[in-house]
Amino acid sequence: MSLQTDTAERLLTWLDVERILKQRTLLWTCLPTSVLSVDCFADGMEVRHVADDEPVDDWLRKIFGHAYQRDPRCIRLRIGEACYPVEFVEDPEGAVPALGQHYPLWRDVTYLSTDEADSDTSAPQPLNRPMVKAPKSWTTGPDLVSFHSFKGGVGRTTALMTYVAACVQDSSSGPKKILVVDADLEAPGVSFWLDEANRPTVSFVQLLEALHYPPFGLDATLNFFADELRKTSLNVGGLQRELFVLPAALDLTDIQDMPVAPEHLARNPTNPWKLSDHLHALGQRLGVDAVFIDLRAGLSELASPILFDPRVDHFFVSTVAPQSVQGMAEVLRRLYAFNRQLPAEQQESARPTVVLSLLTKELRDAGHYEVALKVLGAAYPTDDALTPGVQWLEAEFLSTLMSIGSMREALDALPLSSLLFSSASEWAKALYADTAEGDESPKVLSRQDKARRLYEVCEAAEFADSSTTSAILATEPLLNLGKHYSSELPNLLMIGAKGAGKTFTFRQLVGARSWRNFLGRLGFRPPSIKDAAVFPMLWSENIEDSPGGEIKLVQKSTLDLIEGDKGLLLSASEIRRRIDDALKTPPEHWEDFWDDLIALQFGVSSGGLRALNQKLAVHGARVVIMFDGIEDAFKDANDGDASNAIHALLRLPNRIAELDKRCVGAMIFVRADYVRATIRQNLGQWMQRFQPFRLQWNPESFLRLAFMLSCQAGVCSSDMRSAESLRIEELKGELEGLWGKKLGREKSKEAHSARWVYSALCDLKGNVQARDLVRFLKFAAKLESMQIEQKWGDRLLSPESMRNAIPECSVEKVSEAKSEIAPLKRWIEIMEQQDVRNLRVPFSREQALLDPDLLSSLQEIGVIYEDVGGSLGEERLFLPEIYRYGLGFNTSAAGRPRTQALLKKNIGSIPL
Repeated sequence: MSLQTDTAERLLTWLDVERILKQRTLLWTCLPTSVLSVDCFADGMEVRHVADDEPVDDWLRKIFGHAYQRDPRCIRLRIGEACYPVEFVEDPEGAVPALGQHYPLWRDVTYLSTDEADSDTSAPQPLNRPMVKAPKSWTTGPDLVSFHSFKGGVGRTTALMTYVAACVQDSSSGPKKILVVDADLEAPGVSFWLDEANRPTVSFVQLLEALHYPPFGLDATLNFFADELRKTSLNVGGLQRELFVLPAALDLTDIQDMPVAPEHLARNPTNPWKLSDHLHALGQRLGVDAVFIDLRAGLSELASPILFDPRVDHFFVSTVAPQSVQGMAEVLRRLYAFNRQLPAEQQESARPTVVLSLLTKELRDAGHYEVALKVLGAAYPTDDALTPGVQWLEAEFLSTLMSIGSMREALDALPLSSLLFSSASEWAKALYADTAEGDESPKVLSRQDKARRLYEVCEAAEFADSSTTSAILATEPLLNLGKHYSSELPNLLMIGAKGAGKTFTFRQLVGARSWRNFLGRLGFRPPSIKDAAVFPMLWSENIEDSPGGEIKLVQKSTLDLIEGDKGLLLSASEIRRRIDDALKTPPEHWEDFWDDLIALQFGVSSGGLRALNQKLAVHGARVVIMFDGIEDAFKDANDGDASNAIHALLRLPNRIAELDKRCVGAMIFVRADYVRATIRQNLGQWMQRFQPFRLQWNPESFLRLAFMLSCQAGVCSSDMRSAESLRIEELKGELEGLWGKKLGREKSKEAHSARWVYSALCDLKGNVQARDLVRFLKFAAKLESMQIEQKWGDRLLSPESMRNAIPECSVEKVSEAKSEIAPLKRWIEIMEQQDVRNLRVPFSREQALLDPDLLSSLQEIGVIYEDVGGSLGEERLFLPEIYRYGLGFNTSAAGRPRTQALLKKNIGSIPL
């Protein structure tokens, strides 16, 4: 069905004609150049235009299709084939009338453009203009906070009172005063929780009437209501904590005959924000810290004057039920359209919060939860794939909260809602935080010096695997080495992604020269540790193999234990040549190739590992054989002969385990994708066997590394050794000096800094690499060291420097990775050869020229994430931000909210 046919089907009365014209002209802001104005009345429509009739006829025909007739001019209505007359009034000298303002009411906001991409590009474009009569910011408290929902029964009032409870229970010193306004004038909620002793003699309905028709001026009205509310306030735990409640009505009959509603105050052409201003003024008279407003659910004008005020902190409550989500999405779309008229800075502060309520584990695991994240995220979009347009909060379902019957009962029970109460407590802490910013720009030179020092520390640490003396952080996988292998020789694979610290750990072992020394660096001191020498057998191309270098020194030291011939030691190039020759002429058994390569350097010419073990036993020596740099020796793990060679090497721990009274151990550092490519049977069991030692960075070790680097640079004054003992909350507190608590002020709805950095650097499964964190801090510190003006006295790294560091991080990561990761290099080369450019996330396999094997390889290493459950069709491939910039991909309007939903789904449980 065509647009015109669909329009004609909707024409029942003249009001449908007016409504369609408002929609197509975005409330008269998008008229053709020849049309001055359009006025619709019950008996006909008048079009005022400047000259020729023809363009106006064409315009109306385009809108109404066959329902518009030119002779006589009219629009055919469906009921009784009635004609709605259209009159043209030519006014060559006429001026375009001044555009009126959009009132904060649904009937106006519904005609604002919600998505410029959806508009007809051939039609006149809407006038991008700032909001007429934008609200004036309040310079002093209290804060105004609203709670709204599309449907009732979703926990809106419960969520509001959770925040109230958090405020009155805040542990900071000083009085706590809160005003709660029950503004639900159709189905009051908080009003029914009041005891007789705390029930005021005034109501919200009466306040509206007295403000609209003040008997003796506004000041007298507000003073009167403040005095009445003081008489019935609720004290919570003493006189210092006071709660005022303004009920919706004193009796339900009051809202059944309501001559003054909120929209009457909003229709004031001088100040459409009077209702918010008056509630703010009432809060000031009561001396409260915040005014909480419980709004009417749905698309109601009873709520809209508060709902569209950008000065109010808005919370929207929805379950994951489809009808609640779809309705709330419409609310968010309209709020977004309204807020786009605001200046950029005010748009950011107007960012809303969405509370997904009544959640259970079953609902969280079901598809509706993920759909809710996607739909609601898309309704209030953002240009930043890392920062959602809305702030997300969650509230679990608790049956004990379903039968609250009084205000005091609510204040006692609601702190049990651990998820939401935790968020509410943080909000309350920010509310009562010391508002003094302190000296914002003292010691700018000192700040720049610290930034430069952090840059130097991170530049050195970025490739810490190039040094044997770098400080080592006792992460969980390394601690597990000490727990499992203090009384026996280590014999394992250490699996990790690129940049996880494989070569770094290898070089720490080389530098320690013995197993006991290495465990000592990790903090193990038990006398029962059985010592062993270390012997590097294969190493990264990045490690120089000179006669007096670290590799040869430790090899010679180990051979001294058995009086070995140092002339048998092979150089790096000789080992590579033997491997290359074997790949050209594969041995009958690759196991024999590796076993002989090891034994020969210890002077054992026959008998392999068993003979080597006997020789070590004779000399009372114990040795750990180490392999690293496998990806340098074998560029493509999927190549047949290379795959067989790697498979045989990875089974070395099995062969060593068969030795009787073994004096040999093995540590093989290998990338996870190489393991998956070469282990053909029982891969899951194989990976599980070495899981305790897998080199991966969890949120806790991520914070510990950031803290350790900050201590080295002098950003944090604590002892660097405490990086291994501080609890996660203590680490987050220490790191506020590095990157702040949030990416904005404490009261902002910006993301928490630690969580944002983790999200920016991780792949879409939540995996992060240590090198990426070091690289990020390096670039952010470099940008900060060049900043002269300092607006963030509470931290070293500003949000601007942190955001701007991500693209540079990504470019360097991709540049490095494509030279070392064969599948990524192959994909980039294919796209360059075929001149594939300007792809957008999400994308399809065909668009990116990916065959199934290449796609699988890129998924394995975390470069690509396939969203198989997102109902996206063929375009369902996503890139983490840490790869997207470097690969030159853009994000689509649909891709950004989906990326955010995937991050929330996959890293939602991360305690940052």
